Amino acid sequence: MNSNEGERLERLQRRPDINIDIDHLSVTGHVVFAGRDGQVKVQTGGDVAQHTNQTVTVGGVETTPQELDMMLQCIRGVESAIQKENLASENREAAMHDLQTVEAQLTTSRKPNPRILMRAAKSLLRFSPALTAAALTLFDQPLVGAILASVGEVAINFQEAIAGQRAAKKI
Repeated sequence: MNSNEGERLERLQRRPDINIDIDHLSVTGHVVFAGRDGQVKVQTGGDVAQHTNQTVTVGGVETTPQELDMMLQCIRGVESAIQKENLASENREAAMHDLQTVEAQLTTSRKPNPRILMRAAKSLLRFSPALTAAALTLFDQPLVGAILASVGEVAINFQEAIAGQRAAKKI
């Protein structure tokens, strides 16, 4: 044994054991641990490469936590627009209720109810130009578009109408 092999053996003996709890491991190398999906590739010699992807399901669509955060920030932007807008108290309450309904429908893990979502979304667009602009920004989010596309034709038609309204405002 040469000196390099001796040093390596010494380091391995001094290193504490590593304990990783694995939920399940498939023969293809797919691993779930600590609530995350991972891919483990073991090569001859014991080298291990790990890649983890964390996903969440909202509105029946699998997405990343970052996309969900972007959507939630847009929802908070609409909420801020409602608070800043000079609306009558009953209109402010109605707008907040509509926004809460939209948020509840978009953030559920299942597909949203298209009738409830579309009714609340359309209602948000009627209060004021500033609120309409904030709501259009929300409905223009890629994640919201994916959720609407998963719901069906009614939601897709709504998304197309939103895109048309957005284009008309730019002119």
